[in-house]
Amino acid sequence: MRLRSGLCGLLLLAASAHAADLMTTNESANLLKKMGVAARSLNYSGVYFYQHADVMETFRLVHQFDAAGEQERRESLDGLPREFVRNNDQIVGYVPDLKPFTLDRRAANKFFPGVIPDQAVDVLNNYNFKRLNIERVAGHDCQSILLEPKDRLRHPHKLCVEPNSGLMLKSTMYGPEHGEVLEHFSFTQLDIGGQIEKRLLKSVLASRALPADPPRPSAGLAPAVAMAQFDTVNLPSGFRLIKETRSQLPGKQLPVLHYLYSDGMATVSVFIEPAGNGPVSLPLTQGKSNFNFFSRQADGWRITALGEVPLRTVQLFSLAFSPR
Repeated sequence: MRLRSGLCGLLLLAASAHAADLMTTNESANLLKKMGVAARSLNYSGVYFYQHADVMETFRLVHQFDAAGEQERRESLDGLPREFVRNNDQIVGYVPDLKPFTLDRRAANKFFPGVIPDQAVDVLNNYNFKRLNIERVAGHDCQSILLEPKDRLRHPHKLCVEPNSGLMLKSTMYGPEHGEVLEHFSFTQLDIGGQIEKRLLKSVLASRALPADPPRPSAGLAPAVAMAQFDTVNLPSGFRLIKETRSQLPGKQLPVLHYLYSDGMATVSVFIEPAGNGPVSLPLTQGKSNFNFFSRQADGWRITALGEVPLRTVQLFSLAFSPR
């Protein structure tokens, strides 16, 4: 049974919209800046849950900022033991009996309760900010804010922000058609400020993980992929190309081209590879979750788009690319 029904989400959005107070561009920009600074520069510790589809996970989070920058540790409290340890922009993940893995800067900036868009102007161009009611989360008052998309290419978001510090206490992403909850983060216990004990920031699972592989030089790219060029026509509006890479992925015979786009809140990845480049583990399309994807073949290439956007948006991304 879903943890929240689409009807509940629809009623919530309808009630929220009724009481909404449209914020000015300056108010919205200042809020984004305050939230980003708070998530990075405050000391805080607590427990939060993450819900998506029928799955709910709980994490303990400890975050400190001092002269050395950001240090943070978050650990899963249920299911498979997992731990993510941050040192400024680098996050290393540990799982018992597996090799450690790293997450890039963009992922580090968007770990809950972080909300640091690559370009704040993109968020302001694509979403209206509406001030809603005051809520109470984990014993703290918080101001609810609805980020309402200006078109149907992206999902609505509702954030709840502690007004004094600017720290985000709750975040919900809704479906664009029926207001169903697609993704939800919320603190259940939270302490803001005070000293953080150094021992709480040290990894517990690192000693149970396998040794990490030493860095290896790049083996180079297969000629067909290295020389491939693609044209784009009618890309969905409001998305900016963040990076373009060509890399070897696990399970793939040949390197894969990766284009990463963002509208400031949501990201979309487009992967392009030769059509016979190993098994395809995903179905060709999925369109009823927080993470949708769409895949097609064109002139011997497989073009797959996936992201935290409606199905129609990933379809448009996939269709926009064609071999030159």
